[in-house]
Amino acid sequence: MKFAWKMIAMVAVLLAISLTVGGIAVIGKTYRSETATAVSEAQEDMKLFGTTLQALCLMELEKEDPQAAVIRVMQTYPVFGAHDYGVYDRDNRLLLGAGEAGADVISGLEAGTIETRILRQGDRLEVCSAQTLTLLGQDFGLVLRKDMTEVLNRARQNLREYELVMLGILLAGMLLTTLLTLWMTRPIRRISRTAKQLSDGRYDRRVMVQTDDELGKLAKEFNRMADALEEKICALEEAAQRQKDFTASFAHELKTPLTSVIGYADTLRSRQLPGKQQMEAAGYIFSEGKRLEAMSFALLDLFALEREAPQMRPISVPQLIRELSESAGHLLRESGMSLQTQAEPCEITASPDLLKTLLYNLIDNARKASKAGDVITLSGKRTDAGYCFTVTDCGQGIPPEALPRLTEPFFMVDKSRSRAKGGAGLGLTLCRRIARAHGGALTFESALGKGTSVHVEIGGGSQ
Repeated sequence: MKFAWKMIAMVAVLLAISLTVGGIAVIGKTYRSETATAVSEAQEDMKLFGTTLQALCLMELEKEDPQAAVIRVMQTYPVFGAHDYGVYDRDNRLLLGAGEAGADVISGLEAGTIETRILRQGDRLEVCSAQTLTLLGQDFGLVLRKDMTEVLNRARQNLREYELVMLGILLAGMLLTTLLTLWMTRPIRRISRTAKQLSDGRYDRRVMVQTDDELGKLAKEFNRMADALEEKICALEEAAQRQKDFTASFAHELKTPLTSVIGYADTLRSRQLPGKQQMEAAGYIFSEGKRLEAMSFALLDLFALEREAPQMRPISVPQLIRELSESAGHLLRESGMSLQTQAEPCEITASPDLLKTLLYNLIDNARKASKAGDVITLSGKRTDAGYCFTVTDCGQGIPPEALPRLTEPFFMVDKSRSRAKGGAGLGLTLCRRIARAHGGALTFESALGKGTSVHVEIGGGSQ
């Protein structure tokens, strides 16, 4: 059963119980009050009845039989005819009047006391008062009965009327309760419906509840949870897609060098080639092997960054620039290029090995995009966030549409040129990871035919 119907049923039961108990209590109290009034009136009538009978009997001759005298007095005076009475002797035998119902009432009754009882005779209800009197020297029992069926009928009529009123109130209360409950539980139904839509994959669904009560707060928290869930799902989907793209790109990147290695190795194995052709085949195998090696090292570095945070320590920027000039200078001189450095002296907190790898890869990328005789610039300056390194070349430049994808794994602007120079397509991906590990980021500025500048923001700079 739904929560709303549970509330409706519960309120209906409570309302029915309350009306029933309240009605019975009110009607019962009214009935008891009317009964008490009837008993009190019956006692007063009995007192008056007995007093009148005693006074009239004093006027009779004492020599006459007491029983006959009492009977004659009650038959003679019309005042007694207006009452339903009974006269009994000392043995509780009926002498005058109607019915034997009063014999039980006067049985054992002490003289001078009045006993009043309510008796039910079939559908009739009567109040019966009894007392014992001494008349003309003999004890007599008097019983006075008064019909109070009207009181019972009135109580029954009130009960029937109240049942109709209670039924009307109950129906109206259930209708009002149903409307109020359905209105109050509407936010719960909306939350339930939205939760089902979220479970079906519709992560953009939200609860539209404009109240300030607990249900409104629940709806806001539910929407906040749905926002977080949607962000997490989108992040997972993007991560899964990146993983899928990475796997596909990795397989593709492996296929090309392996095909070349296998082809040239099979040629060397199956044929007797002249010395020059053998050297060319061996050279192809060596270059493709080196490319596979570079790709493997880059992947290992990426995995290492994923597993554990780098160890940071203070390092001097001038010393870092000198070490990079020595390691990258030889490579640039072999390509007929030179490295120009210009950096503000500063001490930064970083991982020396990772920072060298990042800047060395940027210098190597600049070398691959340049031609003999070009100058590659490595500069650095202090910033509000820390320190910024910039590597600038005067090479071919990068198309604007390719700039957002430069740090994607295995993405290359010019695949043939990159592969020819030993590129694995993971250098900038590794650089981005290293920059993030240092609380920074990579930004690119490039113009076709004019060159490219790569900026690396590193946090933790100091004097």
